[in-house]
Amino acid sequence: MEKAPLNKKALVGILAAVVLLAAAAVIPVSGDVTREGLYSLAIFFSAIIMWICDSLPMCVTSFILIFIMPLFGVTDLNSVFSGFGGSAFFFAIATFAVSIALEKTSVPLRICYALTKWSKGNPKKLVIAMLFACAVTSAIMSNLSTTIIYLSLSLALLRANRCEPLKSNLGRCLMIGIPAAAGCGGLITPAGTPGNLLIMDLLATQGIHLSFLQWTILFAPLSLITILICGLWATAIFKPETIGENAIKTLNDKLRESGQLKSDEKKTIAIIFVMLVCWFLGTWISVLNVTLVAVAGMTALFFPGVQVVTWDEIAKKTNWNLVFTIGAVGVLIGGMTATGIMDYMVNTLFTSISSWNVIAMFLTIGFVVCVIRAFIPTAPAIVALFGAPLLSVAALTGLSPVPLLMIPAYWACCPMLLWIEPIFLFSFGYGYYKPQDVLKYGSLPSVIMVMLMAFAPLYTNLLGL
Repeated sequence: MEKAPLNKKALVGILAAVVLLAAAAVIPVSGDVTREGLYSLAIFFSAIIMWICDSLPMCVTSFILIFIMPLFGVTDLNSVFSGFGGSAFFFAIATFAVSIALEKTSVPLRICYALTKWSKGNPKKLVIAMLFACAVTSAIMSNLSTTIIYLSLSLALLRANRCEPLKSNLGRCLMIGIPAAAGCGGLITPAGTPGNLLIMDLLATQGIHLSFLQWTILFAPLSLITILICGLWATAIFKPETIGENAIKTLNDKLRESGQLKSDEKKTIAIIFVMLVCWFLGTWISVLNVTLVAVAGMTALFFPGVQVVTWDEIAKKTNWNLVFTIGAVGVLIGGMTATGIMDYMVNTLFTSISSWNVIAMFLTIGFVVCVIRAFIPTAPAIVALFGAPLLSVAALTGLSPVPLLMIPAYWACCPMLLWIEPIFLFSFGYGYYKPQDVLKYGSLPSVIMVMLMAFAPLYTNLLGL
């Protein structure tokens, strides 16, 4: 058997984790800081570093680090198990199943063709319309699945239009814009990405239970504004070339091959429609819990007479790394909260900022989260890193937790600065853009959104949150 090459980056992550745990064992403790608190902090940052360095598969890292928590006295094994199986964990599995079922339909292709035909060869109109369509689709599908579908459709369009990698500005607009739009679209509804449930769970600990409708009203405008800004900016700096008739004809041929909506497609669309209705009705009917509806919808996909997907398909295509990472995040946060280290960190780091002007405070927090998010290509880690501390800031300042948690919720879904994000890696492989193109694309929209999010308290007040 050929020996695998040594991955130095992965090894650095493991060594850094060992150093952190060793440091936590020898650093003197005093006052409010306990040895267990230091261990919980070291384990948390070890997880983040190993995720960033891709030291091990994400789910393996999650398992290792949450199961060494009892070993270091951070928590007991029963608390690990109870903290891991939260609502976000099961919601993630259910929404992946539903998105995989939708991926099998011709709905995205029909949307793409309709938009291409509507644009009549106007590339700016097409780019902006495609980004909006991608975002809306991502509101009920996983970001990764949406990205893959719309990239494949865009690639067919680019090849039909004879757009060459690194020479085509239309290629740059679509190949950068689609992953970014899929990410932003995941913010529109709680079903858009499993990380949204982590934010909802954190708010629930403060007695704030956001319904599906409330989340959508809160975040959909931010997402759609971001898409519009990004679309206008991309077409301004990259100036896409005109789309020829051959490109439209290629999509038309693909659509003709798919024919009329098939029985399985109609069943999938009907199930998703009922789920959306139930999610919105959950605003007034408490039994229609977001996770319960998602699990029920997933179950309906397998009913006798329906059976639009098989479990083997779900098992093969589900992003289990993300699912288990989401489960692990809850345990890691619970460990830091239980040991008191989270309160100590907040009192040390955020006491001074709590006396600032509210807009200045939100500008600073937004800028920090935006920049750090660019280097951490794991959305749940951002929620874990900033979620609980910002809840404590809310307690210190008397502000509602909702606008503060909007910041990590937004940036967890909307990274726009670096290409290391998994959804960008798919498009980067096609060679239509360089890494600096992503920074050029995302810099101005990121600055605008940091500034806009500084007014989140005013926005949430208007909505009664």
